[in-house]
Amino acid sequence: MALYAFEVVAQYGTFTSAGQALGLTQSSVSQRIKGLEADLGVVLFHREHRGVSLTNEGLRLFNVVSPAMRQMGYAVGALIERKSKPRVRISADFAFSTFWLLPRLGYLREEIGDEIEIQILASTVPPGLGDTDCDIQIHVAPKDSIKPDEVLLLEEVVAAVCSPQLLEKIGPIRSAADLLNVQLLSLAKPATAAWQTWQGWFDGLGITGERKKNYISFNNYDMVTQAALSGEGVALGWIGLIDDLLGKGSLVTLTDDLVASDAGYVMSRSNSNSGRGPRLVFDWITEQVLAASSK
Repeated sequence: MALYAFEVVAQYGTFTSAGQALGLTQSSVSQRIKGLEADLGVVLFHREHRGVSLTNEGLRLFNVVSPAMRQMGYAVGALIERKSKPRVRISADFAFSTFWLLPRLGYLREEIGDEIEIQILASTVPPGLGDTDCDIQIHVAPKDSIKPDEVLLLEEVVAAVCSPQLLEKIGPIRSAADLLNVQLLSLAKPATAAWQTWQGWFDGLGITGERKKNYISFNNYDMVTQAALSGEGVALGWIGLIDDLLGKGSLVTLTDDLVASDAGYVMSRSNSNSGRGPRLVFDWITEQVLAASSK
């Protein structure tokens, strides 16, 4: 509090004006400054007839304290704004954020209105257990681990996809085993992630054998998809996420093989935020998935 009083006195130039700004008496402000000077062993202000001015030592301290006080003010203001304005923080992996959430974000805004702020935090790594910083979490997880209050949004069903131009270049693919001979695009998988890999896809089809080319690997699915669209190789495509790209013909499946795993996109809601915002968003996403699955 003494440093705050010091900064205010330096701004106003008098103990009286600083006291009015702080809601303190002139003598109380003066005592705080004297105490700070005693603790530091330096004189911070020249006491003048009509006010005070900084000494050299006081100016050095002010140049350090003032920016810090501004940062503290910004941080406190942000916390107050967050409290006064409802917000919903959604943690989801890059694939779900890019290909499912973003195309529907406008419809979600129309549904819940502008009074609720939406924040999407995309990451390849699922939040840790007990993480309460996010109101809603959407990540791939084993289906047998789903809790009663969680929702399975999409089961993991994966196909091999590429651009039409690349398919024409590499010729017809007669079976999934032929993919061992083409350039494959891979999504790097953190140890805590549960999504499908090329090895799991081949294993699911009973395909063994050595690949002829090394993977080209990326650390997020958006980059994998962009590389596939550019004809750089063949990628794994998650049904339910890339449906629009398949529908437009931007990507095509190379075979009819679909490999389902024991995982899927699971949505959970934190109990730390009991406001209506997280509940509205959670219910809206659930209804969208149910509507899409009933078509």
